[in-house]
Amino acid sequence: MRILVTGGAGFIGSHLVDKLMEKEKSEVIVADNYFTGSKDNLKKWIGHPRFELIRHDISRPLFVEVDQIYHLACPASPIFYKYNSVKTIKTNVMGTLNMLGLAKRLRARILFTSTSEVYGDPLEHPQKETYWGNVNPI
Repeated sequence: MRILVTGGAGFIGSHLVDKLMEKEKSEVIVADNYFTGSKDNLKKWIGHPRFELIRHDISRPLFVEVDQIYHLACPASPIFYKYNSVKTIKTNVMGTLNMLGLAKRLRARILFTSTSEVYGDPLEHPQKETYWGNVNPI
């Protein structure tokens, strides 16, 4: 099985890659443009026969053959919307469309992660898992 992790050089993505490489026997492909992530987060896997790292901006189509996609590429912090709004929106909108299109074309399973930004400006800090925020997504 081949697994694609977008945003795999980021904090959450790199930890997911660690678990996939440790627990799975699958090939893991990471696509990241290092806008918010770092290649250093993946250095222990570079050169491993089941690991491939691709520097790629997912706002452009990606042509790889995979069975599963974990889509974590998303510069979600409000600071990115403020200082680089076009790139942030392109990554979130076009990147997600590209990953959904890839999944459809390959009949791959896709897991799309989100951010706490969907809940709006929280009234409590830190937020508990039961906190709905200012937006109820259900």
